[in-house]
Amino acid sequence: MEFTDQNETRALTMSEICHLQNGDKTLNKGVFCEAIWDSFYCWPATPAGEMALLSCSEIFTHNHVPINVRTMEKAYAYRYCNENGDWLWGEWTNYTECLELLHQDNFSSDQTAVAYILFVGSIVSLVALILTLSIFCYFKSLHCPRLHVHQNLVIALIIHSILLFVISTPGVLQDPALSYGNIDWLCKSILSIKMYAAMASINWMFVEGLLLHSRITVSVFNMETPFKLYYLLGWVLPAVFIITWSVVTSKVLDTPCWRGYGKSSYIWIITGPMLTALTINTIFLVNIVRILVTKLKMSVSIETAQVRKAIKATALLFPLLGITHLLFCINPRDHAYLEKAYMFTNAFFQSWQGVFVAVLYCFTNSEVQSALRNAYLRANLRWHHNGSHLTRRYCSHASTNYSANLEASIGERSHHKVSPCANISLLPLHEPLETKEIPIHKNNVK
Repeated sequence: MEFTDQNETRALTMSEICHLQNGDKTLNKGVFCEAIWDSFYCWPATPAGEMALLSCSEIFTHNHVPINVRTMEKAYAYRYCNENGDWLWGEWTNYTECLELLHQDNFSSDQTAVAYILFVGSIVSLVALILTLSIFCYFKSLHCPRLHVHQNLVIALIIHSILLFVISTPGVLQDPALSYGNIDWLCKSILSIKMYAAMASINWMFVEGLLLHSRITVSVFNMETPFKLYYLLGWVLPAVFIITWSVVTSKVLDTPCWRGYGKSSYIWIITGPMLTALTINTIFLVNIVRILVTKLKMSVSIETAQVRKAIKATALLFPLLGITHLLFCINPRDHAYLEKAYMFTNAFFQSWQGVFVAVLYCFTNSEVQSALRNAYLRANLRWHHNGSHLTRRYCSHASTNYSANLEASIGERSHHKVSPCANISLLPLHEPLETKEIPIHKNNVK
């Protein structure tokens, strides 16, 4: 909605529109409070000393808030105009009864089930991803350019899992006091960070495909891996798109927590680059598979086997990451079984995708398994070595004391010396440790 002022044509704020729409309704007599916009509804002018009441049903209908609570007509929001003609709480309005209705409606059985799926899945994904990142950072033998890309993808998914945990916690605990939706700036910030983490994970998946394609097909980067370019694609570009989307949405969508942003055409600021990255990844994958089939026909080498494993993991992750972040584009919105299926499927893939990444890129990776096995063997060897050393020291000390006591009791009657541990079986574990060595192959210990 646009109005012309003295200098140029500009879009007025909702507060200015509220005053214009209620200009002809201004009270002509007595003291009154002027019409006010409280960032959710336009409250009309009210005489001094009176209370302005509006039903929650009217407010929800005006703001296109879907709600199915039957007792909605009995709930009201209100403001109080004091004797001086000033609103008692400034721009704040008492929406307590309306918020309770939203709480009752939001935590329906289906949405509670979705909240539990997100809650449990995000926790399991967080544990798996943190364990994966720890393994990647601890074992220096695993470090390579592709592993660094894995690490950044895991970090993006960790951020996304944390945000899913925060979003699902109020639905699981069903406590209005823990709901971040009542604080508009906090709700919008959480939504923006979640969008950023989702877009960053897609972009790092694109970097995965780009790196794999450049190594298998044409050597675009002959010298070294261009991680500055990768960081630009994975972290900087998503920030640019999310900031742009947030600024535009805040100007065109003046609703609490940007409610209804999915129906706005400006959502393509985010979905457009994500769809482009997934489309290019699909082209990469088709070309990589074509080259791999050609190599397999010629020879089956160790390098080809490793490439085949990498392509298998990448091929599985492409649809997983694409489906989880782009399902909101195909919401059937039929308020029936299709939308319920969409809600449960979307919640499952978004919350459990961290587990999929951890299993494919870490837990089932032969190099990671080999590194863990070697670490276990080294720890086992150190433990046995320390145990053998302590056993020898204890046996020597015990044998010396025994010999001293034996010589003192025999005195001059004995003309023979007693050797430590000679014909004495005080410590039966001592002899096996001296006569047998633990078979450790040097090739298995690094």
